[in-house]
Amino acid sequence: MAWRGLLRVVDFQALLLGQAAVAAALEKAQRASGTKSPEVKALREGYYLLAKVLWTRRASIPRVHDLAWLDHTVVSAGTRLGHVLAGADGRQSVAALEESTADPVLRDLIPQKDSDWVEIPVEAFAGISPTVKLERGVSGPCRVGIVPDAKLRALFDAAATAKFSAPAAAVNILGEIEALSAAARRAGSPSVAVVFAASSFEDLSAE
Repeated sequence: MAWRGLLRVVDFQALLLGQAAVAAALEKAQRASGTKSPEVKALREGYYLLAKVLWTRRASIPRVHDLAWLDHTVVSAGTRLGHVLAGADGRQSVAALEESTADPVLRDLIPQKDSDWVEIPVEAFAGISPTVKLERGVSGPCRVGIVPDAKLRALFDAAATAKFSAPAAAVNILGEIEALSAAARRAGSPSVAVVFAASSFEDLSAE
């Protein structure tokens, strides 16, 4: 099993209204590689995922995981800060961070077990609930952390403080968290959060 993780600033308002970007990418991919390619399948699933979350106003851990990666690769690719962690080195960085701090806000971003729900303001359509409920925690192969706008200052301070006593393997990831929380605060939007989305998956590259 392989592993990859993503630390990202996500604007859930822009993401959940990003179906047009996904549809454009889907059309382009279909022309390039046909309707049955893995890329086309993933984009089609992403399109319907956005629709489902908008309709239900909630997303479980696996869905939040997929939303974060969809935002990173398609909806807002290159427009907001994101850092991909991969393989043994990435996993070691996360493990070192887990072992070096018990700060509650860092645990919200890098959860170890269980789950809870976070409400993020998203005003998609008039007359519909102005928030979306997102689950964070651990579920099967997926792990998702979310730090919303109200806790971004605390996240920045926690990461900056932890760097002074953290093991070397955790220093870089703490620096990334510090930079991401600062960027999210500068956005000045209640729909912006810092998200961690990681999963183990079957690696088919060797076949």
